[in-house]
Formats: sequence, C-alpha cells, structure tokens
Amino acid sequence: MYRELVFECAERVFAEEGFAESTMQDLAAEAGISLKTLYATFAGKDEIYREILAVRGAGLLDAIQLARETRGSAIERLERGMHGIVAHLIDNRRFFQILLQEGHAWGLNPRGDEARDSWEAGLLAVREVVRDGIATGEFLPGDPDMLARTINAILQVQLAGLLEQDEPLDARAISDEIMVSLRRLLTGAGG
Repeated sequence: MYRELVFECAERVFAEEGFAESTMQDLAAEAGISLKTLYATFAGKDEIYREILAVRGAGLLDAIQLARETRGSAIERLERGMHGIVAHLIDNRRFFQILLQEGHAWGLNPRGDEARDSWEAGLLAVREVVRDGIATGEFLPGDPDMLARTINAILQVQLAGLLEQDEPLDARAISDEIMVSLRRLLTGAGG
C-alpha cells in the first residue's frame, strides 16, 4: 500500500524539485507518512528512483518493442512505435520531466544499470527497424546505430518543449509531427 503512494509522491517531487535536491524528508512529507514508515517501505532515495526508472522505463520499452514486433514497412513500424512512445511520455509526464532534469541525453548511454539496460534494449529495437528499412531500400543508406541514436535525440528535443505547455497534448498529432523530421532524416522526403 505504501509503495504505490511513495512511488507516486516521489515521482512528483523528483519531477518538480529534481532528484539531487530532494530528500527522504521531502518524500515522506509529500506522501503524508513518517520518515520511519518511508524507510520501512524503501531503503533510500536511490531505490525509489531506480524503481521509477524500471517501472516507467518498462512501459516505454513496451512501446518501442511494438514497433519492432509488428508487421508493415519500416516507416509504418517506426510510426507505430513513435506514437506509443509519445503517448507513454505524455501519460507519464513526470517521468519525462525526471529524465530531462537528470540530464539524460537519449543519444548517449545513461548511467545506472536499469536505465542502461532499458536504453540499450530500446536502441536495439529502433536500430533493427532502421536496419530493415535500409535493407529494403525504404531508408537511405547509413549507420543504423547512429541513425537510431539520432532518432532518440530528435524525439527528446521535439518533446522537451512540449512539457512547458499547460494544455492537454495530443499524442497522435505530436508523433505525426516528429515523423515529419524522421522521414526527412531516413528517406530524404518531407512530410
């Protein structure tokens, strides 16, 4: 019961204040529980942070895997995956804020085993879709690893500005806009 409460409250505090600036006292106060109860639930702030990364990262990875495992052209698979990624990040906006605040550059290998494992699995899935697109002539020739990293970076940059908006975000419209940039990158075509 307390794990879920602490998870939600910690995600909110980490998103608003940053991980480094947050204390266990801040988390206990936000959750409305004693510090003793908090420590009985989680060993420390790092454990809570790792759980947030693992849980939310798994949802993100599921969206990426969808693109990898479904049928269709490479661009269709990439589009489905992009929609799933954008929808997950919009639905879990605080998680996305945490990633941005902690300086995670999606084109680079992140710190921490859980984050690194998820990042590598996600990069592998994107790289496979890109490799398929290059092999079939759908995408321009290039290094699939570098293109997958560039796709991650484009996604991060285009989504980062959206966090500042207070109005509801439309995942489909946002992913369609991102796909315009990705089509230019991968096929040389606009729109």
